[in-house]
Amino acid sequence: MSKQIQLLLVVILTGFSTLAGELEDALISVSAPAGEYVRMPSRYIFQQLEKTAQNSGLPILGGFSIDVQLEGAENKKVTVNFYGMNLVQALDAVALATGTKLEFSGTAAVLADPAAGRIMKPKVVEEPVNEKDDGGKVEFTDIDSALVFVDTGVGSGSAFIAAQDGKTYLFSNQHNFMGANKLEFRSMHSGLVDFDTFEFCRSRDLVRFALNPEKVEDLGVLKLSEKTPYIDQPIVVYGNSAGANVATELRGKVLGVGPRDIEVDADIVSGNSGSPILDSEGNVLGVATYIAFEMKFDKKDERSQIFKGTRFGKARRYGVRIPKDGWIQVDLRPFLQQTYVIADMSSYLEIMHVLVEYWGGDDDYEEAANQILSSYSSRSDRVTAPYEFHSMQTEDDLRLLVKAFKRNYDEFVELVRKADLSKRDLEKLTNPKSLTSSSKVERLDYHIRTTLLSKVRRLQDDLKQNWMSDYLAESAVPLNELSSDLLLKLESEKGLRERIKAVM
Repeated sequence: MSKQIQLLLVVILTGFSTLAGELEDALISVSAPAGEYVRMPSRYIFQQLEKTAQNSGLPILGGFSIDVQLEGAENKKVTVNFYGMNLVQALDAVALATGTKLEFSGTAAVLADPAAGRIMKPKVVEEPVNEKDDGGKVEFTDIDSALVFVDTGVGSGSAFIAAQDGKTYLFSNQHNFMGANKLEFRSMHSGLVDFDTFEFCRSRDLVRFALNPEKVEDLGVLKLSEKTPYIDQPIVVYGNSAGANVATELRGKVLGVGPRDIEVDADIVSGNSGSPILDSEGNVLGVATYIAFEMKFDKKDERSQIFKGTRFGKARRYGVRIPKDGWIQVDLRPFLQQTYVIADMSSYLEIMHVLVEYWGGDDDYEEAANQILSSYSSRSDRVTAPYEFHSMQTEDDLRLLVKAFKRNYDEFVELVRKADLSKRDLEKLTNPKSLTSSSKVERLDYHIRTTLLSKVRRLQDDLKQNWMSDYLAESAVPLNELSSDLLLKLESEKGLRERIKAVM
């Protein structure tokens, strides 16, 4: 099936943050790892504590981490018995054993020098960073203090700090939050950045976090441009290109201007999502967001000649303009929960797609199917599953499906090969939809098909939600399309003979 336009969204996944008080309350409700750690470097104990918190099933602990700020404490060998402790008590015990003081900051348990007292952070700088007055082009050193790297545990992206409506915000994209297992904002010079409240733009792929001046160190603040961008306007993009955790400079110009988006020719790539697109004075024109790939047509489609040899037939890069209104403040957790649903459903449907094509006899899917069947039909720690799920219930449901598919498919293959069916025998297989068929091969094939069919229908129903933003709703569209394609394949009663021939 051909498509006129294929969009590649520069997706960077992230998790979420909590207030220190909420984090401490959640840690109290989780038991520490059982057992005694004898003369072991502290860093291994920290890893076990982090893993226990993140696997506790409490969403609030999804981004939990331990930040050791006292030099040498990670390598100090200690003996700690965690019997009967919760995680806060266990952290206190480790702090005592390593000679540190336990504090809570954002999503982190901080182990710092006890002599330093409570961790204090200077106020945010509320003035725009080095705005150019001479019309010269902005340089990296003019704005680097306002750049922020986003670490999601599974990828890296970009963000920046700017003033809007008299407040200081950290800006980025909504898609930077899809299915992450942690969230860490780190500024170029001032370490981790905490935030107070979360807002998303309902109609655009944008988010902003209000920053508390008492919790942010020496950060620069960019200024949002009040002017409409214009064609051929010089621009520069600074951000975490390719997620390499180094800031890069991408210069170019504006190619197109719309009420919501701007098109640029700067070579933005994945990792630049959330980067500021700046004018020559260092003011923010928009946020680097997505890439549209070349238009594709069927060979006989005459429209292909219209775009051949033009820049419109190649990859095009876009930024989203930051609106003054349309921002909605919500608790971050329910917003992220919807992103987890989309991420889990995407993985589930991709696995279903592989199984359906493999069952249909497509050899191109054999390797992927074998990996899925070996991974999800066993819970062995030695087997690394190709997909991770946020919902344990969804993963358990998938494992049951994969086990049933593997059992039925193996039996189907064995029956076909034992039967040694001739061409004449294949002609007799004409009633694949009947459970009362005299052929066990037919009945088993029918069972595989209807089991997959009912599962895809249920997944499609799960995608019928009241999505919080237009971006989340748009993210669900390709999943609905994939589920519809699978339903068409599975609802067809044809193909039994081809499936039999594929395993003979």
